[in-house]
Amino acid sequence: MDFEEIIKALGDFGPYQKRVYFLMCLTSTFTAVQVMATVFTFGVPDHRCSIPGVENDTYNTGSFSSQEYHYNNSIYRECTITEASDNTTSTNPNVCHQWVYDKSVFESTIVSDMDLVCDKKLGKSHAQMLIMLGQVTGCVLVGPLSDLFGRRSMLMTFLIILIISSIAVTWTPMIGLHLTLAFYFFIGTSISGSFTPAFVIGLELVGPSKRVFTGIITELFWSAGLVILSGVAYWIKNTQYLQLVISVPSLTLISFFWFVTESPRWLINKGRYREAEKIIREAARVNKVVLPERIFRGRSRSKDVKQMSILKIFSSKILLSRTLVLYFIWAVCSLTFYGLSLNAGSLSGSVHLNFFLLSVIEIPAYIICIVLLDRIGRRFLQCGSLLLSGTCLLLSVFTVLYTDKSLEWITTLLAVIGKMGVTAAFAIIWIYTTELYPTVLRNSGVGSSNLMARIAGAISPYIANLQTFLDGDIGKVAPLIIFGLASVLAGLLMLFLPETKGKRLPETVEDAEQFTQ
Repeated sequence: MDFEEIIKALGDFGPYQKRVYFLMCLTSTFTAVQVMATVFTFGVPDHRCSIPGVENDTYNTGSFSSQEYHYNNSIYRECTITEASDNTTSTNPNVCHQWVYDKSVFESTIVSDMDLVCDKKLGKSHAQMLIMLGQVTGCVLVGPLSDLFGRRSMLMTFLIILIISSIAVTWTPMIGLHLTLAFYFFIGTSISGSFTPAFVIGLELVGPSKRVFTGIITELFWSAGLVILSGVAYWIKNTQYLQLVISVPSLTLISFFWFVTESPRWLINKGRYREAEKIIREAARVNKVVLPERIFRGRSRSKDVKQMSILKIFSSKILLSRTLVLYFIWAVCSLTFYGLSLNAGSLSGSVHLNFFLLSVIEIPAYIICIVLLDRIGRRFLQCGSLLLSGTCLLLSVFTVLYTDKSLEWITTLLAVIGKMGVTAAFAIIWIYTTELYPTVLRNSGVGSSNLMARIAGAISPYIANLQTFLDGDIGKVAPLIIFGLASVLAGLLMLFLPETKGKRLPETVEDAEQFTQ
């Protein structure tokens, strides 16, 4: 029996597979929390320069606006102290080096603890970028290492790195900014390094009829993690306590040492048949099915087609053009998906409510994918999702510029609908790319596309935080314009790619070239 026959005998999604799959989905929940926690741990409170010699100076001190406090013929603003004449015209600004912060939204954040404001305001974007850059590194490392040492070994290795790094950043004020940024890089690396093998372990035991369904369900666990994060962050406004509360529960993942086995498919490919058979027999016992006495006749290895180098794509004009379009779509999905979540603090209203809405809207997006993906096809659903996202984000530009505060909720609503569209697009592109590439290039094609997404994700914090650098409404609309235009263009480019629904997966480069619209 080859492995696909074994899965068919066990059942496509029996009790054993469901148990393993659920445990692997928990990894998605924990990694989601750590990716997006910086929205709160690096929250930027309103602030102004502190008043020298005034004891118990607070942000709300004074009768003028809190961000512009007049005291002893001086005006204390966010980053400067200026002298004021009788007509309040200020001259000779001086840069301040101490600040007081508004504690109504955040009791403390890494930004307020380490004064990452004014000339140090890039600190927040750097930390978020390093998480994303860490994901790029993890994406590059985990594939070859998993193939060499096993899925389970890499899963546990990166989970331990995640646990140590996420707890270590709790003591940010004591370890300093540079070491903090290093730990955030390791968090990012461990997120890719743990999510990918967990995803593979969970899906390798699932039969063909359930793979699309289970591939999307794991994303619901991601969304659940973000919803949980928004609630925890609302109640715990001290960044050290918040980081500790969201990190310590990840210690339970160490239990995977006892509850998660190695991938039988990987063991078979490595010729370790006795270990693979033990796991398969246990799965059969739990699923209450009977397997033949001899599972591996002839002890032949898996029939997987030998993979070609990604460079083979350059020998085919058709595959090259499709690959370039896919790379752009992957990059846009990642840029917009992460950028909108990180941009929650720039939208009007409560950052906690905005983040909750941007997170919970992912759930109906995934449900739409499950319901419609096999009905209307990948291409049109992907195109429609991206156009919906882009259109809503571009419309929100007008609500920011031309409506008053009573209609700010419309901007938030449009951003939330835009997030739903790009969430669906991001889920679809995983499945679509897997189906479009031939077997001999599938691993390389999906892996390199994912790498493009991670690189774009590393840029997203700087775009999401443009309000930090650009004053006024232009700082608010710039991210929306960039995300919106990119999404519209990606959606239109999707129309140049063929439909894969209901078609046999291509095995060779020639098969892939024969895919038509």
